[in-house]
Formats: sequence, C-alpha cells, structure tokens
Amino acid sequence: MRWICATSAAFALTLVVLAGQALGAVATNAGDDLRTGWYPTESSLTPQLLSGGSFGRLFSTPVEGQVYAQPLLADGTLLVASESNKVYGLDPVTGASKWGPVNLGTPWRAADIGCGDLAPTIGVTATPVIDEASETAYMTHKTYASGSSGTARWYMDAIDMKTGAERAGFPVVLSGSAQNAPGQTFSPSTQLQRPGLLLMDGVVYAAFGSDCDIPPWQGWVFGVSTAGIVKARWSSVASSSGAGIWQSGAGLSSDGSGSIFLSTGNGGAPSSPTPGKTPPSSLGEAVVHLTVQGDGSLKASDFFAPFDAVSLDGWDADFASGGVTGLPSAYFGAGTSTPHLAVAVGKQGYVYLLDRDNLGGIGQGPSGSDQVVQRIGPYGGVWSRPGVWPGEGGWVYIPTASGGTSGSGSSGNLRVYHYGLSGTGSPTLSLQGTSTDAFGFSSSAPVITSDGTTPGTALIWMVWAPNGGGGGAQLRAYDPVPVSGHPVLRWSAPVGTSSKFAIPGVGNGRLYVGTRDGHVLGFGSPVTPPLTGPATSFPTTTVGETAQHTVTLTANEALTLTSLESSSSQFVFGSSTPSLPVTLAKGATIQVPVTFKPSQNGPVGGTLTAKTQAGQTVSFELSGTGQAPAALLEATPPAVTFGGTTIGGHLSGSATFKNVGGQPLKIEAVHLPSAPFGASGVPPVNSTVAPGASVTITVSFDPSDSGTFTGEIGLDTNGGNEAVGLSGTAAPPGRLEIAGESSDYGPVPLGGSEKKTFTITNAGGTAVTLTKSKPPLGGEFAASTSLPEGTTIAAGESVVEEVAFNPTTLGKASGSWAINGDDTTGLHTVTFTGLGVEARAPVALTGVASAVAQSSATLNATVNPGGEALGDCHFEYGSTSAYGTSVPCATLPAPGGNPAPVSASIGALAPGSVYHFRIIATNATATAFGDDATLSTLPALVAPSALTGESLQVLNTPIVRRYVPEVRLARSALSASRTGILALKLSCPATVSRCVGTLILRRHLRTLAARGFSLKGGQSATVHVHLSALARRLLAGSQPLHARLTIAAHDPLGAADTTRLQVSIRALA
Repeated sequence: MRWICATSAAFALTLVVLAGQALGAVATNAGDDLRTGWYPTESSLTPQLLSGGSFGRLFSTPVEGQVYAQPLLADGTLLVASESNKVYGLDPVTGASKWGPVNLGTPWRAADIGCGDLAPTIGVTATPVIDEASETAYMTHKTYASGSSGTARWYMDAIDMKTGAERAGFPVVLSGSAQNAPGQTFSPSTQLQRPGLLLMDGVVYAAFGSDCDIPPWQGWVFGVSTAGIVKARWSSVASSSGAGIWQSGAGLSSDGSGSIFLSTGNGGAPSSPTPGKTPPSSLGEAVVHLTVQGDGSLKASDFFAPFDAVSLDGWDADFASGGVTGLPSAYFGAGTSTPHLAVAVGKQGYVYLLDRDNLGGIGQGPSGSDQVVQRIGPYGGVWSRPGVWPGEGGWVYIPTASGGTSGSGSSGNLRVYHYGLSGTGSPTLSLQGTSTDAFGFSSSAPVITSDGTTPGTALIWMVWAPNGGGGGAQLRAYDPVPVSGHPVLRWSAPVGTSSKFAIPGVGNGRLYVGTRDGHVLGFGSPVTPPLTGPATSFPTTTVGETAQHTVTLTANEALTLTSLESSSSQFVFGSSTPSLPVTLAKGATIQVPVTFKPSQNGPVGGTLTAKTQAGQTVSFELSGTGQAPAALLEATPPAVTFGGTTIGGHLSGSATFKNVGGQPLKIEAVHLPSAPFGASGVPPVNSTVAPGASVTITVSFDPSDSGTFTGEIGLDTNGGNEAVGLSGTAAPPGRLEIAGESSDYGPVPLGGSEKKTFTITNAGGTAVTLTKSKPPLGGEFAASTSLPEGTTIAAGESVVEEVAFNPTTLGKASGSWAINGDDTTGLHTVTFTGLGVEARAPVALTGVASAVAQSSATLNATVNPGGEALGDCHFEYGSTSAYGTSVPCATLPAPGGNPAPVSASIGALAPGSVYHFRIIATNATATAFGDDATLSTLPALVAPSALTGESLQVLNTPIVRRYVPEVRLARSALSASRTGILALKLSCPATVSRCVGTLILRRHLRTLAARGFSLKGGQSATVHVHLSALARRLLAGSQPLHARLTIAAHDPLGAADTTRLQVSIRALA
C-alpha cells in the first residue's frame, strides 16, 4: 500500500518513521513492525464520514476456505490467503479477481491429530508480509510431505503480486534442528504458524507454536532470506515441549534492524530469579528479545517473565495469547528514563508496561517481584494484542475475552488506557474506559485509522464477535477517547461469521474483513459527499476566554451553499469568505471562521452543518476542552473495584488525579489507604501539577483474610480535594473437581452412537477461569457440548459436558478432553474408551414361561440387540406353532451389545391347554426369531356340588408333585470349536413328558452365551450354543475359560427346576 496519501510527503514520512512503520515499503500485519495497529495516513476515514451515512459495504467476494490472515493492500492489489491454501489477488475497490486463486497444495487436515482449535483444514494462517519494492508477498502454508495424507510439511512461499506466480527458489521447506538447541528437531505435524510474518533486513521471519498442545511442540522462529535460504532456526526451549509462540495472530515485533520481540506460552517457564540480560535456555511464559547474529542465527539477549511464571504454566495461562506491542517513542516515554516502551498482556489479564531496553528478567524486583515499568490489573484474559493511538496524549486499547458480563464468563470488554506519568515521573497507563457491551471470545485486536495525530480524526476499528463460533460478528468503529468512562460506538455493520482473532485490513480509505465462512468484505464510501472538510479540534481554552480556527470546506461538485449552522452555542461562526449564499464550482472552497467560547469545564463537542440549495446536508465535527480559570482537581475513576481474589492474592489498579484548571495545582496532603490496600507512585506534598497535567498512582489489594474490604486514596490541593474509592473481596481459592473423569462406552457397533457425560464443579470459594479446554475432535469421540477457553465457573457452580462415541473402525478407541483452570488443581485429562464392533443381527432366545395360571402367564426371553437400538421386540403365541397372536415386550433392551431379559404378560388363555410361543427382535440389520417353546396352563377347578366325596377330598388336598424336570449335563469339562460353537449334551428324566428351558453361560455377570432347548422325557440330545465375541476373545489364550452354566427347565404342567454348574471350556486346536 502507498503510505503517502492526502498529506504532504514530508509530514507523512515523519509519521511513518515515528510510528515504527517500514517507511512505506512493506505491507505487514497491524500496519507496522511495532504492531501498534495504527494506520496514520487514512485521512479520508473520518468520524463525520461514518456518521454521514455514505460509508458502507462495497463488496462481498466469495473465496475457498476460511480467511484468518489479515488482508493486505499493496500497489493496487488486495492480497487474500485462505486455510484451503488458496491465494487471491483482488481489486480493492470492487472485489473482482485480478488473478488466482493460486493453489499452494493440499491443505492439512486438523483431524489428523484430533485438534479442533482451527478446523477442518489448515493452509495459510499467518498474515503474510509484502515487499512492495520487489512486489513480492511472502507467506507460509501447511500441507503434506507427499500426496494428500501422512506427515505434514511447512513451506515458505514468495508470490509475485502482479501475477500470483511463485518466485524462483521458492517454496522453501521449513525443517531441521534448532541452531541454539541442536537436540530440538522441528515437528511439522504438531506445530502451527499463527503470528504474522516479519520482513527485516532481507530476511522473512515466521514463528510457530503448538496445535492444541499436542506433543512434540516448541516455540520456533525460522528466518528465510528473500533469496530462499534458511538463515535462522531458533527454539524457545532446550528440551521437551513448551513455550509456543502464537500471540493470537499478532505479528513478531521489531523496533529496528536485527531486533525481534515475541511472547511465549506455557511450558518451560524459568523457575528461579534470573536477570533479563542472561536468559535461560528455556523461556516459557516470557517476553523475549531476540537479536540477529553475524551468521544470521538468532540469540535471546533479554527477557521478562512474571514472578509467578511457573504457576502460569500450571494454569495454562499463556503469556503468548497476547502479542507484544511497541509504543512509538516520539509519543510514549519521551523525556523519561524509559523512552522505549512496550505493552504485553496474556490470559492472566495483567497489563505490563515494559522497558524494551531492559525487559526485567524474572524475580528482579523488590522481594522477588517483577522489575517492570508498571503492572496493573488483572482486567480480564486477553487473546489479542494492544492497539495504539498516539494522539490526544496517547491511548492504548485492549479487548479482553474473559472476566466479562455474559453468563458463561467467556466474554470481556474493550478497555481503554491513557498514557501519563506518575508523581515520580515514571510512564504509566491508567484505565479510563470500559465498554458497556460485552466482547465475546474470538473478537479481534484493534486497528486505528487517523490523519496523523490530528485530534478528531481517529477511529478504533475491531471485528466484534459474540462468542468463539464467530456467528453474528460485526465490524465496529469506536471514537478514540472515552466519554463518561465508556468508549463511544460510532458505526457498525454485520460481517457474517468472523475468523478467530482475525483483524481487518486497511488501505486507501477502506476496511477489509476476511471471514470464517469464506468471504472477503470490503467497506468504504461509495458516495462522495458534496462538501468535504476537516474535523476541527480547538486547544484547551480557559472558561471566559476564546480560541479561533478557520475551517475550509471544498466543493466536490458544482453547488449553491445556502446556510451554515452550529449545534452548540460554545462554537460561534463568523462571516464566511465568500459570504452566503454562494455558488461554488467543483473544487472551489469557502472559509468559515469558528470561535470556541467554552462555558464549562471539560470536553465540548459540536458540529458545523452545511446545507445546499438542493437540500443536501453535510456535517463536520468540532471539539474542544474547557478549562477552569483557577487550579481544579479531577479524579478518575470514581472508584477502583478490584473484584474478587484469593486469600494471599494480589490485584492492582490505578487512580489518576488531573489538574483541569488553568493554574498550577499544589498538593497539600496525601491520604493513603490502610491495609489490605496499598499505593505507589504517590506525589510528594508541596509538589505541583501543571495545568492539563496529571499524576497516576498505582493502587494494590493484598488481602490476608476473607471478606469484603473498602478504602480510599485522596489528595488535598489548592484546587479542591478528591478521593478515589477502593473495594475488593477475598475468599478461599477455587478448586475444580470432575465427576466422570474416565468413561468406558463398551461395545458400540460401527455406525452407531453412544453418549456419556461428565460434570465439572468449582468446589472452592472463588471463580475459576478455564485456561485450557481441548475437547476430542476428528476421531471417534466428539464433544456434543461446547466449553470454550475463557469460560468462568463461579464458586459452587457446575457445568455438564457430553461426549459421543461414534465408532468408524473395529477395535479399541480412545480420546481425551484436556481441561485446566487458574486454580491449583492442575491439568485434568478426562479420558474416554470404547470398542467398535460390527453391526449385526440381534440374538433372540426364547425362555421359560413364568407365573403360569389357568388363564394367564408371563412369557420370558433374552435378547441381545446386536450393538444397535431395537426397532421392535414382541412375542408370538398360540395353540399351535403357527401362533396367531402377538404381544410387545414390556420394555426394550438398551442399545448396545449386551444380552438383556425381556418379558410380556398374556391372558384369556384356556385352562389345561398347551400354548406355543417365541420371541422376535428386530434391529436395523436384521430380524431374529427365537426357538419355539411351550407352556401348559393349569386345569380348571370343578365346582364342589358336581363332585363326589372322593373327588372333593382330592381337590381339598394340596397337590404334591413327586417328579421335576431335572435336566442333566453329561460333563462339566467342555470344548469349543474354532468358530466358537459349544456342544452341550443334555438329558431329560423319563418321569416328565418334556423338558423345555434355557441355557445361560455367564462369567463375572457378563453373558457369554444363551440358547433355548426342548427335550422329550427320557431323551438325551446335544445342543449347540454360539459363544459371544467376548467369549471367543477369552478363549484365545492358553488357559481354560471358567464360567457358570445355568439350566432352567419346566414341564408342560408347570413344574420347574434350575440347575447351576461351574464349567471349564477349552478351545479346540
């Protein structure tokens, strides 16, 4: 993109150098190498334009794949790259294709390692970098080493921006061992290249982190020269896995030749106090300064890690979830002892103001604390990077993604910080604004457009998302300075489904958004207003005095201007030149003198509204600040609310005291808070604060007991007395407990599904925020519910998660869900196991009737559903084996592969009769029919009046049966065939007419086989029983299988007998 736009060349170049941009020669992530997100030459993107109704969506161009990389504009071409490894060159005005799509290769499938953080495919994820001098775009992509499956491979590409063709010498394979740690070898399958690329001194640098923390992984930085030669391979840890570099997509930072700044995540954190200039070999949970050596390799020359870095490792509270943003030295730190500042923030939510020249090491502050310029917060976990607006005193914008207002806790707010100096002259950031609306997890980092540092020209742009899914996302623009403690939303538009953490592209008065649903949206001004003019900002003016500016308006078409109106009595117009009404040719101008006459203290806003004869209306923004004539003290915010922490915890915030009057403010007394509150950076008594200046005091909350605490910090001055309230609560720490941390689904047929749940409970006294939540993905286990990282579980609250087992292959399967929180219980791994079995027909075994009476009976059977759900289960019965009547089973067996008893009651039977019956069961595969069985109802009773005395005596005597159907087994040592068939030789006594019954073979309550039988009295016969798959597996060993055989039999008259035997079974060779 061309940095020199509507301003003079000298002014534009000065801005570029001060902002840390690449002197107009490079299009890169977040606009400059400091990663401020500031685009200072976008003079046409004004607040008035957005409010005027002529700014909107210009185009929506479909592309193949998700777009995570920031769209970049250079030399009239919009570069877009997708997760499908497709690269496009689009017209930046219309969205039409200029070239492409270029296919870089088969995108890598995330399911290959079961990671769902970025799915279904990974191609180009990081924002490329464009060298405009050579018209070359550099990017990385993930594919397969060979074909469309197997081992992954990472490449760096060089694409001709005119044609999309690959440059000679590219693509370059990224592989090999680290130069600083030869024992570490790059593992492409488990690494993800998320941070934006950095082009510095003819070398393109790309950083890597983990993909779902699946080992092996490390933080890596590769450097590839523009000639296609790998110059650098640096690893963040000396051994094992850890310290990934991902930064939610924020690019590697640089403040000059040979200098790189980055942040690392969990794993390998330094554990003992170490000076920053002597970095250890493993640098997890750290901000690291790398310097380029003479041979092109990289060396860690400085670092900072929080004093509790090891605890961050245990919490998975990545420092690397937020990138490192350098603050432009012309606006931040100038004239202080720390002129080169950076801001870093991660999942823990503390905002660190760092000295780029001396990062601070670990444990180098008083009593082993942090040696940093400032630490404030925590204000909510960050998956983003700070954005910077140097104008109007200097502002920093940080969106959070936890600690917010939604019920789930997986959201945060846009927080606005103002740059200032403490009472001792040290640089500070103070929280001055918090959005009233919640920002969901996956919202983007800010980008800022402006006309240099001119007040009233800046806009803060973000892609707002309601949650991690990105649906219903919006492109939003906020005013740069909060009003009454809240940033003001200026404009918004829907963008569909946003990509996670992806920022909009900027160029030539337009914004570009790549989406997760495969589109690139262009936003700009499709209608040219009839008049253009600047936003006009007046200097701070004492009440009762005035300030003047002349506003020049330019006609964009021939028109007649009829009136000029002010929206506020504090902005007064003089006579225009030429005077009204006036006819202006296209390009002609009119000068309007405006006088600012403040009648109040503080910011004042207004508009100059111009009306034409044709009924057109155009508004131009006016702003100024009124200042009291004498010294006047103002304190912000009204109160610092620390929220809740654990006993022994530490929270910090800031209170700012400003002189908003026109005379010096003298501090006469300081009122410090009592424990558990503290304060630092307090100005001394009798010191003065100049008009318009402020002091920022850092306040802290360090409770040693539980309860709710309040206090205040205040100043007495010659301009009034003010105090800032302090409040905080303390409770025992949170504690995650998981019920159902291991689940076995048992056998489930291919194509079937089984679901189980587990419960996460916070059994502690304070809320726990989930810093890791990696559900199973891509395998045979899949989460049915969502539990995003950043979710907050309140004390005593529980959440229930569900996981389905959907086997696609035979045999054992396993999966896991990794969960961690910012409590002390560490990593929880919920495990899932199951067995994929073949879908098969059900097994239906007719059993023995029970509760047989004269006219009713209960039919019994055993049914194995065959691993599926039964669609039907019923009995047929009748006086012959043709049956004729059916009755459904009282209950259906549960889906799965285990046998279960079923029954049905029947009535209206004839006394003294024989009935045939059988069981029938149907699943999606087949229908199974049980063997025929019989029952005999009891004979009818005869009325006493019709009986002889002898018969009456018989009926009144209890019937005692002398014979029972005792079925015998010939032997208890048995053999099974290689196909799993067991032969049982049974005999029925001659004292009964028939033995009808069921054989059931069990081991440890598991049914191994079941079969019905029917023998005539005095008969011996061999019954063949099919063993289950479990029994066949148990027989595969060399030892015999010991089990219990139950033989349940009855005769036609209802007499019954049950025999239980211990048997041993061997498999035939």
